[in-house]
Amino acid sequence: MEDVDLSQEWALLLGELDRHVSSGRLSPDTATLSDLMRTYQVPGVSIAVGHVSGRLWASGYGVTGGEASTPVTAGTAFAACSISKHVAAFGALLLVQDGVLDLDADISGYLTSWQLLDRAGQRTRVTVRQLLAHTAGLSDTWYRGYAADRVPSLLQVLEGGGSTTTPPVRSTLLPGSRFRYSGSHYSVLQQLMVDVTGTPFEDLMRSLVLEPVAMADSSFDQQFPHQRQHPVARGHHGGGTGVPGGWRVQPETAAAGLWSTPTDLLRLDLEIARAASGDSKLLSRDLATEMWSPQIPGGVYGLGTELADRAGCRRFGHTGQNVGYTCFSYVWPDSGTAVAAMTNSEDGWELLASIRAAADRRYATDVSVEPLGDVAGRYVLRDDYPIDIAVSDGHLTFSAAAQQPVALLAEPGGRYLHPGLDLEVRFVQTGDQHHVLELRQEGVTQTASNLTVRND
Repeated sequence: MEDVDLSQEWALLLGELDRHVSSGRLSPDTATLSDLMRTYQVPGVSIAVGHVSGRLWASGYGVTGGEASTPVTAGTAFAACSISKHVAAFGALLLVQDGVLDLDADISGYLTSWQLLDRAGQRTRVTVRQLLAHTAGLSDTWYRGYAADRVPSLLQVLEGGGSTTTPPVRSTLLPGSRFRYSGSHYSVLQQLMVDVTGTPFEDLMRSLVLEPVAMADSSFDQQFPHQRQHPVARGHHGGGTGVPGGWRVQPETAAAGLWSTPTDLLRLDLEIARAASGDSKLLSRDLATEMWSPQIPGGVYGLGTELADRAGCRRFGHTGQNVGYTCFSYVWPDSGTAVAAMTNSEDGWELLASIRAAADRRYATDVSVEPLGDVAGRYVLRDDYPIDIAVSDGHLTFSAAAQQPVALLAEPGGRYLHPGLDLEVRFVQTGDQHHVLELRQEGVTQTASNLTVRND
C-alpha cells in the first residue's frame, strides 16, 4: 500500500538531506539521497514510513550487490543487525505477559542447558530485566558473524568454544550497577527463551512475534536468505567491497541475526506505539511503557529499546550494524509515525543519520515555551559546574562556570541557542513541577539539575 502524501513528502525530504546533522538543524549544505549513496559508496538503501492509522510508503534505491545485482525494492530483505534485540525483547515481554517469565526473577531458574558464571566460576544473580536492559554486566562483545562453514552453536558461543571468535560469556561487572551495551546479554536471553519454552528460537519468534505482527518478510532462521524467492541485499565493507559469500551467519540470532525489511520493522514499532496507548491486542500498556522507560536513571536505553526522550525530539526504537550492513527503525509516538531504513554497507551511518534527522524535523513534536521567570535559577551540570539562568530585558541570559553571561537566542518550540557556541538549551518540566536544563552539543544531550527552590 502506498500513500500519495507520504510519497510526495519523502520525495522532497530525500532530495534535500543535510550533510551535517549534529546540530539537529538543517544546514545550507544539503544533498540528495543519491548524492550521499555515491559519497559513502553505499550500493543499496531501503526506506519505509508508516503511521498508526495504517498509511504506508516504502521504496528501494540502488542495487543489492553481487555479480547478478538487481535493484533494491521495498521487499528486499536486509540483515537487521542489532534491531534483532528490539524484536527479541518484544518476544521476551510477551512471555512475561503470559507468565512464562518474570522480569525480575533470577535467570538461573530458567536456564537448564547452561549457567551464567563469573570469572571465578561462581553464579551471580542476574534478572531478565537486566539482560533486556544491558545492565547485567556481562562480557563486552560485538558479534561479527561467521562464514557458512565455520558457524558455532549458541552454546559454543556462550562458552567460547569450537570456532567461536568471541570470549566466553561471563559476569564481569556488578549486575544492575551500570549500563554496558553488549550482544552477550541477548545471547543469554536467547538461550533462556529456548530453555524455558523448549522451542528453537527462530520457530519461537516466528509464532510469538513475526506472524502476529504480520512481519511476513522477516526471519531469525539463518537459512532464510537462501530459501527466499526474491534476492536479498548482499553486505559490503567500507569502500564498497563485497562481503565474501554475500553475508555472514549469526548464531547469536537474538542479538544480531534477524533478516527483515524496513516495512516489517516499522510494523513492530507501530505495534509498540499502539500498546503504549493501550490499543494493542498483543502487548499490554504497562509492558510497552517498560520498553520505553530508562532502566538506569538518566539512561538512554529501556528494555530492548534505544531512547531519545528530550524535549522536542521524542522517539524510540533501535539502530544496528553487522559486518556489511547498517540500519535503524524508530517511532515518533507523539505523531504516530515510524521510519525504518536499511543499507547493505558498513559505511551507511552518515547517510542513515541524514535520513533520521529529516524524520526528526518532520515528526518530532515541539514543546510549549515556559514563562521566562519559571526557568530562571541555578542549575548544576555536576558539582563543580554551575549554570546560572537569569532574565534580563525580556531575554534569558546564560552563564556557565565563571564564563561571562550571554543572551540566549530564542527559537521555536522552546529552544534557545548560544550566540557564539554550538550549544542548544531547553528547559524540561519534571513531575515535581521543577525544571531541568538540557544542554545539547554536537548531538549529545546533557542534563543539569535545578538547585533553585521556589516558594509558590
